Amino acid sequence: MVKKKVILWIIIMVCLILTPVLVSGSASGEDFDLDALISEAQDEGELIAYWHSSRIEKAGELFEEKYGIIVKGTKMNDSEQTQRVIREVDSGNVQVDVIGYDDGGTLITQLIPKEYVISWTPPDLEDKLSPEDRDPLIYLWQPRFFGYNSEVYGETSPVNNIWQLTEEKWRNKIIIRDPQVTTAQLGFFAAIVSQSDLMEQAYRDLYGEELVTDEENAGWEFLKRLFQNGVLVLGSDGDVAEAVGAAGQTDPPIGMYTYTKHRDIEEKDLHLGICLDMKPYMGYALPTYVAIVNGAKHPNAAKLFIHFVLTEEGVKPWVLDDLGGYSPNLEVSAHPDDELGGWEDWKKLMFIFDPEEAIKIRQDLQDFWLLNSR
Repeated sequence: MVKKKVILWIIIMVCLILTPVLVSGSASGEDFDLDALISEAQDEGELIAYWHSSRIEKAGELFEEKYGIIVKGTKMNDSEQTQRVIREVDSGNVQVDVIGYDDGGTLITQLIPKEYVISWTPPDLEDKLSPEDRDPLIYLWQPRFFGYNSEVYGETSPVNNIWQLTEEKWRNKIIIRDPQVTTAQLGFFAAIVSQSDLMEQAYRDLYGEELVTDEENAGWEFLKRLFQNGVLVLGSDGDVAEAVGAAGQTDPPIGMYTYTKHRDIEEKDLHLGICLDMKPYMGYALPTYVAIVNGAKHPNAAKLFIHFVLTEEGVKPWVLDDLGGYSPNLEVSAHPDDELGGWEDWKKLMFIFDPEEAIKIRQDLQDFWLLNSR
């Protein structure tokens, strides 16, 4: 009897040890069978995607061309994606397989813990990704920065310190995305608040004196001054870039938008320069995540598509076709016309916010915006 109990205990322990392997489908990149995944995905024959970008259509075409799997992709903002995924999973009528999603805070604190979606990283690509990009999985990074009108100011940015944006000269001439609907904009504000020591130093560098404030820290003081300086809001990065870079202006604004909008410079006759020298940072790093929806009808096609967009071939519509996007896969090339050379160089100029921490103060930031921007 004792011997049987010992054997049973050993079996239980072995099962517990192997459980993570069974759940993930592989113990390491060496054990991962891409060919088997391709075959299983092709048997499913289709993929449904909700995506943050209209370029899902081009990526879907490339995926179908390579694997023969039809992709039905719909551009959808984070709020609509969240509502749809929750509704579909709760009802047991899941229509979507995979999402491309910007709102890291909601993903980390709600969708993943409550098992609406699953973050899956291809085992054979793990060692090509930085640890912080793997869980939850990031498939795309974008710089979102302050830009200026280069027709008026030439090659030299009119500001080199973020506190200058709070000065009278720039009253009613700073444009951002609406913080009420753009979670990434709130992430940027959260980074400013959480890295208040950098904001204090930037203030000292500009004015040669210590900051005096009744607010919690220098970050909150900066936001108060910025909001009270008549910040304007627009609905999209494209709108912001066009307002900043339109030709023929005499006193143009400064605005925050994604680097991708520089692809429109020739077509729309825009004059856009980047505030590269702004201290302490000239913008923030915007991550976009990819996850499989729990109960997806085509889970293997979802996994294969995730694998695909982590390769140079699959992420091409966002990275190589135009400026402004960067793969977390360190082996994927940057666009040949990139201003700095690659993502590792851009990161040095960016606030990088913690989405889990940012969501904790999201409502406080929205309230602060409403209080000070009226």
